Amino acid sequence: MAEAPAGRAAARGAAVLGASQAVRIVTSFASSIFVARLLTPADYGVMAMVAPVMGFILIFQNLGLNQAIIQRRTISAQEINGTFWLNIIATIIIAALFILIAPLVGLFYEDDRAIGLMAASGLTVIATGIASQHLALLNRHMRFGALSAVETVNAVTQLAATIALAWWLRTYWALFFGMLAGVAAGSALAWWYERWRPSLHRLDLRATRSMLAMGVDITGFNLLNFVCRNLDNLLIAKRWGAGELGLYDRSYRLMLMPLQTINQPLGKIMLPTLSRALDRPEAYRGMYLLAVRALVMVIVPGAVALSVCSTTVIVLLLGEQWRDAGPIFAWLSLTAAIQPVSNATGWLFISCGRTRSMVRWGVISAVLTVTSFVVGLPWGATGVAAAYAVSEVLRIPVLYRMATRGTPVAARDLYAVLLPTLLGAGLCVIAVLALRDTLDPLSLLGVAIALSYLLATLGQAATAEGRAGLWRLLILARSTMGRTGLRPAAEHGA
Repeated sequence: MAEAPAGRAAARGAAVLGASQAVRIVTSFASSIFVARLLTPADYGVMAMVAPVMGFILIFQNLGLNQAIIQRRTISAQEINGTFWLNIIATIIIAALFILIAPLVGLFYEDDRAIGLMAASGLTVIATGIASQHLALLNRHMRFGALSAVETVNAVTQLAATIALAWWLRTYWALFFGMLAGVAAGSALAWWYERWRPSLHRLDLRATRSMLAMGVDITGFNLLNFVCRNLDNLLIAKRWGAGELGLYDRSYRLMLMPLQTINQPLGKIMLPTLSRALDRPEAYRGMYLLAVRALVMVIVPGAVALSVCSTTVIVLLLGEQWRDAGPIFAWLSLTAAIQPVSNATGWLFISCGRTRSMVRWGVISAVLTVTSFVVGLPWGATGVAAAYAVSEVLRIPVLYRMATRGTPVAARDLYAVLLPTLLGAGLCVIAVLALRDTLDPLSLLGVAIALSYLLATLGQAATAEGRAGLWRLLILARSTMGRTGLRPAAEHGA
């Protein structure tokens, strides 16, 4: 098939990044298990108070230029140099802004702990900003081995530092300094791998003008998406306090863990791959649907199983003091079962250069999400999580239609990938409810996971297109077996 070489290259890249993501999953779970027993929900709540403010300002740090660097077919040395210095200027401004607004953040939450944490976060801004360009270039050149190493060092360093500091300090500062240590280590390694160096000689910021146009659209969407992902924290903190927010924040992060550790790395592979396949529609469609099918098969069954056994999972991972987070995690896990395809629509928007349409979708999504938060807030964090899950279902038809318009992929293709897996995995809920009184919680969790993946696979196999997709995934998995990395692409400039 036309897309076979590119598909195999993407699969090898997925295997390389998958190894680093396996490390990230292990370190994230280890952090949840050990650190959550040393700190309190309120400690996590303080971090969650500052996180939305940080996230909002950080949207403007990169100005969407990283995605523009990855998406463009050719790029000049002047453009690369100009985008680096734009990013550095934005980084310095934002780090200073963190210090200036710290008292206002403490005043808003009526909690002085947020002041020092907000001001100190400027260090994290600097640590990420100096390596942003280098990571984008590694991604553009499809040097997935280097990216994998950077992410692994970041994760392992953060875990070791956080556990040590939590044992010593027993405060939220352990979470902050652990994160800072991981980011700094990863940034240093990115500079070591990507040997491009910036220059002030003949600097011309005008060379970045065309890239800024795309970056502005991406920044606008990221801004809207930020509102969707963080307003819930602000509302819960203001209405219910740090304790309730801590329960919600841990549940939300556990829900996001599989999405971030699989979706984001795969996006690093798919954006450059799809952008270079725009002149081959069938190859583009085949590679995109194969990647989305893999996402669905990995994430959806697990999310459904975790949802039906949510309280068991929470107590097992975080301890008995977090039991009240069980219902919150159940609703958020149902949301995670829908989001793999929804998140992957971003690849369609960006790779096809349809960033203005992506912004329009962002407006619609923000309105639906904010409305769901307001509706669910009177019932606490559980009400917010439930309303959010319902809103995710309601937006699917509009999103699929807007994302696929003008692309080689049709909306019906997305339904054909998601629904058989979702319906198959959903059948395990019936079995778990029937066995609830006959098995102990851990045994029930094991049965739920195994049955969910089995039924989801049978759901895919029930359709001709699903069987063909499963067969292609099997072939790609076998072709990458035994390969440890990807040779860097030849392109390193214009």
